[in-house]
Amino acid sequence: MEPQEQNQQNKKRIPRGLKIAAIIAGAIIIYYTVSMVYAYIKIQRGDVVKWGGAWYTKEELAQKFPPQYYEAEAKNTPEEVYTAFRQALIDSDLELALEQISEEHRETFRKILSDEGNMREWGGKIPEKITKEEESGNYASYDINMGTENKNNVRFIKDLNGYWKIENI
Repeated sequence: MEPQEQNQQNKKRIPRGLKIAAIIAGAIIIYYTVSMVYAYIKIQRGDVVKWGGAWYTKEELAQKFPPQYYEAEAKNTPEEVYTAFRQALIDSDLELALEQISEEHRETFRKILSDEGNMREWGGKIPEKITKEEESGNYASYDINMGTENKNNVRFIKDLNGYWKIENI
């Protein structure tokens, strides 16, 4: 081979370092693409879930946030709770009224009902009878006929011990 011909072949050749860099870049692109497709499939199947800015597998999610459903035998009825709540308002018995409210809503109701005038006013306004709309597991909703066009209701929740409490009124 003549030196001039060999010189032209060398000019056409891609440097070895550039070839290696291209192979590495290609491998990275392929790895990234396969990883994204794999993650997409896992998300679509529900194997991983994003909650609160973090990714969890089903097992991690169940461990960190256990199921909230429970079934406890009822030890009272929503009607009994409502009647006790209404009577406590009429009698201005704040503590008895708050006992009928679910724990997570008690402080809100304490602020609302702390004025004795508010308690009597509420007790006088809400009717004696409520009508069941829906009851499902540990939740119940009852209609309150306030004599207005607007629909009013009371929502109840059954606690772990089986006692119904007012969730919202």
